[in-house]
Amino acid sequence: MTDKEQLTQLTSHIRKLVELTEQIRETEIYPVSFFSEAFDLTHKIQDHLHAMEVSQIELFDQKIREHQAQISSVDRPVRRVAADTSEAIHPPISASDELPSAPSGPPAPVSRNTAPPAASSSFREKAETSLNDKMEKAKLTDLRKAFTLNDRFRFCRELFGGDEQRMNRVVNELNETYSYETSLTHLKSVTDWDFENDSVLDFLKLVERRFL
Repeated sequence: MTDKEQLTQLTSHIRKLVELTEQIRETEIYPVSFFSEAFDLTHKIQDHLHAMEVSQIELFDQKIREHQAQISSVDRPVRRVAADTSEAIHPPISASDELPSAPSGPPAPVSRNTAPPAASSSFREKAETSLNDKMEKAKLTDLRKAFTLNDRFRFCRELFGGDEQRMNRVVNELNETYSYETSLTHLKSVTDWDFENDSVLDFLKLVERRFL
């Protein structure tokens, strides 16, 4: 399913959820069916959002690789020009041009000094660094963007007892913290985690990356 199809389905489920809640707005006691239908729609909405997020991250990575390939293709002709310039300045010595060796010692070495294409390499390195920095910042502005789909399910199951709403609430609260230390203090105050647990340590690594 394409992103546009996912977006169409997402919009449809959101409309149904709105219609469902409007139907009980004036009702004092909500029917049991409301909760089952609402939960079902909510899960579908989350599934579409997860699928769209993964697709967009893959698309972003693809664009980065294409951009890096373009930079490399620009760099290769520059190196070829530098090599051609070197050959023009120092043409190869043919057998007829060779001078007899002097009896007093070996022949003087032929100078092959040419300036390396430092500017091109520097340009490529700066461009790649800039792209990598942008990718990191784009993913870590919101802590949720640092989670893969597997991370979400794993952390929800192992750290939040399968309570996705609680996990989202804690993540939103962590997004408001201003340092790793305050994030750690907050987690200790709202959870009873074992901070030596592997899953907890993996979660903390992603939290720490927000402040690098």
